[in-house]
Amino acid sequence: MFLSDFSVKRPIAMIVVIIALMGLGVLALTKLRVNQFPDIEPPLLVVNITYPGASPDTVEREIVTRLDKLLLSISGVDRMQATAREGSAQFQIFFAFSKNLIEAADEVRNAIGSVRHKLPTEIREPVITRADPGAQAIMQIALSSTTQSHADISRLAEDTLADKFRGLAGVSTVNVNGALRRELSVLLHAEKLREYSISVAEVVAALRAQNTTAPVGKVRGALEDQSIRLVGRLETPAQFEQIVVRRRANELLRLGQVATVADGFAEQTGHSFRNGRPNVGISVARSRDASTVSVADAVRQTIAEIEKTLPAGTRLEITQDGGKDAQNSLNNVVHALVFGAGLTVFVVYVFLNSWRSTLITALSLPTSVIASFIAVWLAGFTLNFMSLLGLSLAIGVLIDDAIVVRENIVRHLERGADRVSAALNGTAEIGLAVAATTFSIVAVFVPVAFMEGISGQWFRPFAITVVASVAVSLFISFTLDPMLSAYWGDPPGHHHAPKHGISRVLQGFNTWFDRVADRYGNVIAWALHHRVWMFLFA
Repeated sequence: MFLSDFSVKRPIAMIVVIIALMGLGVLALTKLRVNQFPDIEPPLLVVNITYPGASPDTVEREIVTRLDKLLLSISGVDRMQATAREGSAQFQIFFAFSKNLIEAADEVRNAIGSVRHKLPTEIREPVITRADPGAQAIMQIALSSTTQSHADISRLAEDTLADKFRGLAGVSTVNVNGALRRELSVLLHAEKLREYSISVAEVVAALRAQNTTAPVGKVRGALEDQSIRLVGRLETPAQFEQIVVRRRANELLRLGQVATVADGFAEQTGHSFRNGRPNVGISVARSRDASTVSVADAVRQTIAEIEKTLPAGTRLEITQDGGKDAQNSLNNVVHALVFGAGLTVFVVYVFLNSWRSTLITALSLPTSVIASFIAVWLAGFTLNFMSLLGLSLAIGVLIDDAIVVRENIVRHLERGADRVSAALNGTAEIGLAVAATTFSIVAVFVPVAFMEGISGQWFRPFAITVVASVAVSLFISFTLDPMLSAYWGDPPGHHHAPKHGISRVLQGFNTWFDRVADRYGNVIAWALHHRVWMFLFA
């Protein structure tokens, strides 16, 4: 065979090729993102439209009924679910897997824009988002204090901590839950409105007109231009009380005369508790192209730095760590992989009864596993539970080719052939059978890589990893195994030399096993000569 002949006759060149494969595999492994699960992209767009103050019936009548048929007419839509709630409407649009979601989002945006004039003017701009299971929070953090009020830690979380977490690489969104948000409330007095004949609409118009900041113009000079900006944003209740609601001649009616301005907090729509005490929760979500473990490590490091600057009695604790969960899950698979590899090497040593043959055969495991990461990286996958599961499943298969090749080479050595001749003839003799076995495994898993739908996205890393690893193991069994067998195999007469220690025990086991194999051969021979009886038994 070409590969075995080349590796035996050009061992230095083959060693360089294998070292290059190992180096590229290690480089690819360092660049792989580490996540617990594969990146799943369901063909789903979610459209949220806010209609402040509207009842569910109004939302359904004014928004849902005017958009549902229009959105269903978009090409590639499989089905759609519309929900009308108090103050908002939500459309979940499911597309075919062949649909490009970027183009789909543009089509949805254009469809809504074509009937925008028919929708209520009070609605806010529709928000179109792509459903991403990987965008869920990977870290949940609790901020609590025994010395500060809930309002103080709310301001600390909103104004300081959230911004620090948003600045980390790989962080997409940071949400603050259970915080008190400052709100200035204008409490109108009905009797005062009737007394001054003022409507609520006039008060609202005055607030909008006088509580604003806007550019006014520009003054051009000989050497420089200066912008003019109207600064009218109000901050305190006293400033709001001075807003002029109505002007008649020299009479000014101010907001403070018809209303009370209270500086308080907005009504809480969510609460966060830890150990029975209210706190402020902070959730951190990673971006799609970021590693869960890397982002979690960065968040933990930032928390350690923040804790040094917190006031006495204030604590910042991690309540849920998705990074550790992902790492622990992957560690369990890695441990199973290493344990399976160890058992495989042990079984090989028991039957071959030669540490050199065992080492030559066992080298196919690390080379195949490490080189398979090249395919995982080139395919754009992450190092996740499914890809490592593929390696765990393939561990027993990876060493099969090397065992068959090495065993045939040993058989030629026992018949008196020299190392080089045994390596060349033994590999050539068994090469077709080994290749057929490997390609049959490839034929099973390649179609899995082309499955469609969510299941295809789940199992594609698994299938690609198995196919790549077994393909590399076939290459190793045709190159590294015959090369090492030719130049570093067992010395002549090793198999007939007296054994000592554990080798003597293993020789006794192999002798017994050979007798059992001979008896099994007799059974097979009898079955071949009595086909009618075997047919009746079957």
